Amino acid sequence: MNDSEKRDRVVLSGEHASGRDLEGSSLMPMLIAGLILITVGALVVMVFV
Repeated sequence: MNDSEKRDRVVLSGEHASGRDLEGSSLMPMLIAGLILITVGALVVMVFV
């Protein structure tokens, strides 16, 4: 293996490796919205039962 065939090591931080957005947004807003929708749906079902 000569110098032209050597590859540099790729170093990733934990944020890059996890796939999380660097701006700080995560799946938490989607989780909260889903829980709210489930709660509202459960209340609507309870009204008719």
